[in-house]
Amino acid sequence: MNKANLIYVLTIAMWSSLAVLSISVSHLDPLLSVGLVLLIASLPSWPKWRCWRLSPGHWLAGLIGMFGYHVLLFDAFGRSPAVNVNLVQYLWPLFIVVASPLFSGKRLNWGHSTGALLGFSAVVLCLGGQQVDWHPSHLFGYVEAVIAASFWAYYSLYNSSKADMPVAAVGGFCLVAGLMALGSYGLTQPQLALPQLSGSEWLSILGLGLGPMGLAFYTWDYCMRHGDPRVLGAASYLTPVLSMLLIVAVFPEHELSLGQMVALALVILGASLGPWVAKRQGAKPQSTTLEVSPSNGGR
Repeated sequence: MNKANLIYVLTIAMWSSLAVLSISVSHLDPLLSVGLVLLIASLPSWPKWRCWRLSPGHWLAGLIGMFGYHVLLFDAFGRSPAVNVNLVQYLWPLFIVVASPLFSGKRLNWGHSTGALLGFSAVVLCLGGQQVDWHPSHLFGYVEAVIAASFWAYYSLYNSSKADMPVAAVGGFCLVAGLMALGSYGLTQPQLALPQLSGSEWLSILGLGLGPMGLAFYTWDYCMRHGDPRVLGAASYLTPVLSMLLIVAVFPEHELSLGQMVALALVILGASLGPWVAKRQGAKPQSTTLEVSPSNGGR
């Protein structure tokens, strides 16, 4: 297993803890909690603030990912059933797989696309046991979730194509996006007053900013630029599945279902399918005539 894959495992583990850590701050205004968390997430890169001197294109992609994704997603959660929104927004790994040839120059084989579809099927299985209500009045929230998913996919793939961008730049994106979120929170309040947060709430916000909404952003950026976006996209479906398993482990009132176990198997199969097909195709004699495209960096 190479370094990028090892770091990716760490990223998925951190993202899987998001639901558990978010429970104690779920009652707070999303703009407030997201703003505070992103400010904390930016702290590790402050000593390298010179790395934030980036082109307008870099900043646009960064703010689309950090601010646009989170604002749209949390607004969608407020407009439509959370289970449905969560299902729709997990289109982003599928978007990454499908669009990766546009950014990396790497072709898709049938294993990559099939694996991504298996991963999305796993999310459907995980959420299938919960109440689903696709009422037309919730359509706007679902549209927001689709756009949010496309924003995160674009942000991830854009960064994957910029090998010269330092990882510390992610901290700059977090800082500006956090300030934008807090500014938006202030504009929505009739009387600007800082809420009194308890010690446990601050600990949860700190944990989020250091883990699934902090360090995970830096490690994800590294993985996208040093790993294979086609494989990472399919394997990203481990996040909601492992999140469900972690909730079951932490909260005894939740039970592990057969569907969740099958979902885990589907994600593992889907993530392995693309590399397996590529290896099989590479083993064929006629594949030796193919040349590596310069646009994929020889990987």
